Amino acid sequence: MPRKPRVDVAGYHLVINKGVAGRKIFYEDSDYEKFLEIVCTSAKLYDFIVHSYSLLYDHYHLLVETKEENISLAIRYINSNYAIFFNKKYNRVGHLWQGRYQSWYILNKSYLDMLILHIEQHPLKYHLCEKLEDYKYSSYRSFANLDKPIECLKRSYMFEKYPKIDDIKVFFDVPVINKRLKNIIEELQKVVSYKKNLSNKKHKSLKEHFETVLSKKERNQKIYEAYLDGYTQNQIATFLNISQATVSNTIKKLLHKKRQEIICI
Repeated sequence: MPRKPRVDVAGYHLVINKGVAGRKIFYEDSDYEKFLEIVCTSAKLYDFIVHSYSLLYDHYHLLVETKEENISLAIRYINSNYAIFFNKKYNRVGHLWQGRYQSWYILNKSYLDMLILHIEQHPLKYHLCEKLEDYKYSSYRSFANLDKPIECLKRSYMFEKYPKIDDIKVFFDVPVINKRLKNIIEELQKVVSYKKNLSNKKHKSLKEHFETVLSKKERNQKIYEAYLDGYTQNQIATFLNISQATVSNTIKKLLHKKRQEIICI
């Protein structure tokens, strides 16, 4: 069965991913903290805002707003870097995630409140806490002014729409209406059928990316740009007749350099 196309256009996206075979992806507090650190690094690299999040022991929910057509790259960065961290820490090999992450493009901003309620109430649904304020790894405690928000959450529209603590409590006291949520998810799933209409961006061909390369340094920069343009490492390596390991190492070095520049700002 062919994969459903991604909607990679700028805007709001609901993203969910689960551990392979239902396994845990978080064991200790430091695991949750590392994941959020990686999310915020990705947010700086790919210029997106986190509006809501909830991390459970075997999966995560993110509601993000991208400014560019790069949601796939942003989530790939999060998933791959956390998997590297997790596998190294727990001395394991193999896939951490069940497969491709699930994502829905949110065409109608009026859906956001219901989706945030859905995301934030998951710890209650999974019986991980008795009250939302008791659960440390969702954005609720930041909205309720119980914790300092992580950097990439600070521009969440929730802070502007519900600036008072009483307003936040009233908002989160509203139960999720499952029928209404089901209707919203069905509408979001339909959006993938209109992917071609939602994005008019024309990507460069690999020939166009590399036709003016005069040095190895320029080639490496073009490798990075082609990768950001959506080409796989294998496609780039095949076109340039070099090893995929060379392409991978080049991309990692430039991502690391960009990350260091961000940290220094």
